[in-house]
Amino acid sequence: MMLRLLVRWALGALTLLAIAYVAPSLGILPGFHVAGFGAALVAVVVLSLLNLTVRPILKWLSLPITCLTFGLFTLVINAVVMLLTDALVAGFEVGGFLNAVIVSVIYAVVTALLYGLVEGDQKD
Repeated sequence: MMLRLLVRWALGALTLLAIAYVAPSLGILPGFHVAGFGAALVAVVVLSLLNLTVRPILKWLSLPITCLTFGLFTLVINAVVMLLTDALVAGFEVGGFLNAVIVSVIYAVVTALLYGLVEGDQKD
């Protein structure tokens, strides 16, 4: 259980670092910056805590508009959580709302794939 948490934490931090390194070199996400592995680790912790506390409240408050947009408004909620993480963590800069949307989508997809690869068919 504890090892699983540590692996997820490290994978999340490595994902943020990879996005910060690869995306600007491709010409996308010019304002996205992660100062280093330590900042990425802190950002993952803050992001997780915000996803556990703030995100459910935002989802509940925005339920009508989320239904009207067939769930696409969830991208906005994820971007807001990413921007809150930007505001709370030194060395983690998203660079604006559009960047926050793109980073949150890339982060969600990559971490889901990595978690699936690492954890495989384990049952707890």
